[in-house]
Amino acid sequence: MVAPILRSWRALTGGNTVRDRDRPTIVACSGGADSTALALALASAGGLAALAHIVHDLRPKAQTHADRDAVRDLAQRLGVPFLEASVRARRAAGNTEAAARRLRYAALARLARQAGLSLVATAHHADDQLETVLMRLIRGAGPRGLSGVQPARPIAPGVRLIRPCLSVTREDLEALCRSCGEPWRTDPTNADTSMTRAALRAEVLPVLRRLASGAATNAARSATRCADAAGFMTRSAVRLRRRATTERRGGIERLDRAMLRRVPPAVIAELFRVLAKDRPGRDRMPASSLAAVSSAVRDRVGGDRAFTIGPLRISLTRDALHVKRYAVRP
Repeated sequence: MVAPILRSWRALTGGNTVRDRDRPTIVACSGGADSTALALALASAGGLAALAHIVHDLRPKAQTHADRDAVRDLAQRLGVPFLEASVRARRAAGNTEAAARRLRYAALARLARQAGLSLVATAHHADDQLETVLMRLIRGAGPRGLSGVQPARPIAPGVRLIRPCLSVTREDLEALCRSCGEPWRTDPTNADTSMTRAALRAEVLPVLRRLASGAATNAARSATRCADAAGFMTRSAVRLRRRATTERRGGIERLDRAMLRRVPPAVIAELFRVLAKDRPGRDRMPASSLAAVSSAVRDRVGGDRAFTIGPLRISLTRDALHVKRYAVRP
């Protein structure tokens, strides 16, 4: 099971023209089977530069410190540095799990910069991808959402997050740990079926596996195809913006409504995402709101209307859209 992980890792870090030792990678390691297996795989190729562990405040200290100590011990066995940071997600505004994820990636980026390294790998796998796609499917996501987690993305200037395990399953990664005689930690919150992801994992995925043994890897391939479709829509939206924009003045962009009426609502929704990304930070563009405004752009209802989505204020008149971006809290 090491081979497909290494194949993906190499593809994400320069291809076969780069020597393995020249792509040193930090593995974000929780102590669980997934990240332990990823660390073992990269260590076998000489590409493991360090293990990084983020301590957070979402579980009792005894549990989080035991996880941290287990990762430190693994780093010692593998002969690589152990990096540690702490985050406080409970104090953050908004959804606690989303805040924990955001803070965790920011902490990983800081550790990477401090170590002088540019690659951080996480062990998201095909089952994680299937869970993500299902969660977004039941929320009505389009191609962008159904593309799931991406194989690579920047998390800070000069630091890139990679996910080399998306083609393998949780079972595969546990088997790799067992074959190496490596123990792993178990997060008890993963069994809390009051959370949507945990409920899907416990109650839905077993049924899907009985119906199709390759459900997770098939879903990962579908997510890749959706990512390709989302990329095409983004490129279409960028071209549409160039054609439809008739004026930019005082921070307001005017777009020809007649031209927008000739394209599908999904491309109009992507256009709004493109417009939102002209500012620093992340866009917050709910799919349902994007769909409603995209439909309004194409309808024939009279009268001026105004909408706010994420960082965009949109004024809709008979012939035009006037879009203004404004700052929102990160």
